[in-house]
Amino acid sequence: MKRNPICWLCLTLAALWLAGCGGSSSTASAPSTPIDPNTPSNPNTPTSPSFPSTNRLRLYQHGDEFIYDVRGVARYLERRYEVSGTLTERISSVGAGMLRVSQERRLTLRRGTETLQHNRLLVFYITQDRQSREVTLVGYALNEGDPLINSNLPYRTCAPGILNENSNFSFSVAFEDGVATTETWQIGAIEPVPTYAGEYYCYRMRVESLWDNPAPFRDSTSAATCWFSPQLGRPTRSETLESTWLNSEPIEYRLTILLQRTNVSLRPASL
Repeated sequence: MKRNPICWLCLTLAALWLAGCGGSSSTASAPSTPIDPNTPSNPNTPTSPSFPSTNRLRLYQHGDEFIYDVRGVARYLERRYEVSGTLTERISSVGAGMLRVSQERRLTLRRGTETLQHNRLLVFYITQDRQSREVTLVGYALNEGDPLINSNLPYRTCAPGILNENSNFSFSVAFEDGVATTETWQIGAIEPVPTYAGEYYCYRMRVESLWDNPAPFRDSTSAATCWFSPQLGRPTRSETLESTWLNSEPIEYRLTILLQRTNVSLRPASL
C-alpha cells in the first residue's frame, strides 16, 4: 500500500475533520472572497471574546451545526492549485445515547482555467459521558445511510472531558473493517481567536494523526495547529498540512480552516 510521507489534521472530535477518503473531479463555480481571519465578515458580530468559564467540554446536542470556510493551496500531479471550499459538520441523535457526526468537505481546486473538485463525506458515531464529558468513538460510515462500521471493543476515548494547559492526550482506535486511526494532542495555552462567527478564547493545540486504511489510495496523514473552544466543543481555526489521495494520485494540502457560523450559543460548558 502506498503511504504519503507527511501529515494533516484529524482531531476525532476536535477534528476527525479531515481523515482522507478519496474524491472526484468536475467543474465548479468561482470562489468567494478570500479569508481575512483578522476581520470578521459580519460587522454586527460581537468582537469581544468570551473567556472560557470552564475547561470542561460542553455536552454535544442534537442539531448542533458548524460551518467552516476553507482556503489554501494544493500540490497535485506536480502542479500548484489554489483551493477554496467549505467544511460542514452536523450532529444528530440516533437514540440509545449515541450521536451521529456528519462531516462534509467540499473543495474546489483551480489552476488557470483548470478546475477540479475534491469532495468527501464521513459519518462518525460517538457517545459522551454526561458527568466526565469524555467522548467515545463507536464507529464510522463513509456515507449517510451506510451501515455502521464498529470500533473494536473496548471502545476508546477519542476526546478528553477536561482540557488543561500544557498537557498531552493520545488515542488509537481500530475498526472491524481493518481501518485504524491514531492521534496525539499537545495542548498549549489559551489564546483569543477571531473568526467570521466572532472571537473566542481557545486552547492552542498541536495535533498529529494517521488514518490507516488497508484499501489502496484511502490512507492519509495530517498535522495541524488548531484552536479549540471547550464552550463550542469544536475547533474555531486550524492551520493544516494534509497528505491524501485524489483520483488514485497523491495530493498535498496546506489549508486554513476558519469557523464561519454556528448555531451553538456561548454558554458555560458546565450547563
